[in-house]
Amino acid sequence: MKVLHVISDSNIGGAGVLLCNLLTCFERDKVESTVALPCGSKLAPRLIRIGVPVLYLSESCERVSPNSVWELSRIIKKGKADLVHTNAAISARVAARLCGVPVLHTRHCYYPPTGLLAKPLACRVAGVCNRMLSDHVIATADAAAENLLQLGIPENKISIIINGSLPVREVDEATLNETRRAFGIQKEDFTVGICARLEECKGHNTFLSAAAILRQLRPDISFRFLMIGEGSRRSYLEQMTAALALEDCVTFTGFVLDMAPVYRILRVNVNCSCGTETSCLAISEGMSVGLPTVASDYGGNIAMIGESNAGILFPVGDAEALANAILQIAEDEELEKKMQKCAYERYLSHFTAEKMSREVQSVYENLTVNRRSRS
Repeated sequence: MKVLHVISDSNIGGAGVLLCNLLTCFERDKVESTVALPCGSKLAPRLIRIGVPVLYLSESCERVSPNSVWELSRIIKKGKADLVHTNAAISARVAARLCGVPVLHTRHCYYPPTGLLAKPLACRVAGVCNRMLSDHVIATADAAAENLLQLGIPENKISIIINGSLPVREVDEATLNETRRAFGIQKEDFTVGICARLEECKGHNTFLSAAAILRQLRPDISFRFLMIGEGSRRSYLEQMTAALALEDCVTFTGFVLDMAPVYRILRVNVNCSCGTETSCLAISEGMSVGLPTVASDYGGNIAMIGESNAGILFPVGDAEALANAILQIAEDEELEKKMQKCAYERYLSHFTAEKMSREVQSVYENLTVNRRSRS
């Protein structure tokens, strides 16, 4: 089975990492994958390293344009693709339809319908458009599936497949010490991290407010806070850090290519999302090293933590509740150990890349078998 993956990202975001995880674990004797992406995409070297052929697009595929549809149609026909799998690349869906090739897309985001999409007529129109452009949709959380149902996508056209992560590798002590030095952290510090794009929907302001509360509540505990990632809100968040007098304990790391040593120096992994979150890769990667999570009760975060004791949920935007949850772990060594064990067990049972790949491959097989049966 030949599958063309089309991704519109030019940077390495969650969708790109997820795609790499997926392609790493496919049965390559059954699924032959090629990825089409924008010229200059930072994702390309990573795909090439895992042995996946890459095609560079000269036209933007995120929105429909005649040039992009023509370019992708040519790629689909030349490569004799049996299936096209997209994310936000609408031109790829149109091109697949014109070529008579089954197409599915992955819904990575969760947005409660607002504005025009909250109106029944607009939902019906959006649903018709989605049904016309996709044979099937993969939702990466129950919350994302709810969105799709609200948009009129039939339940039998939706598969809920939780994002899966590759296990974070072991790291030697020398590398861990070097990482600590790079971020100004001591081994005895209680280090708390948030790994997310520095954008409003990720709730970093709540993280910083909680840091200020913790400093005030327990000045005797050597808390350190890592802001891992890059984005348009960095300047604003740096100003907020200064205003809260947190410059001595908050470090902005920027984009980190190798997260393995970072996860292994953290004591708590935080997710403060107030928008878009389905099944967060930073949470599942952290769980793969037994890292306790404190996450907002938004979107897919609730299902990721569940009743597992692998983490603690707090109300969206509630900095005091976030601070108290972190403090609960920092003050109770036995609780921390229990959460570490539960986090690792939950990763193995729910969030491995192998599990995700098996489920996606099953969707592929069903789509191509149905196509052959109709031919």
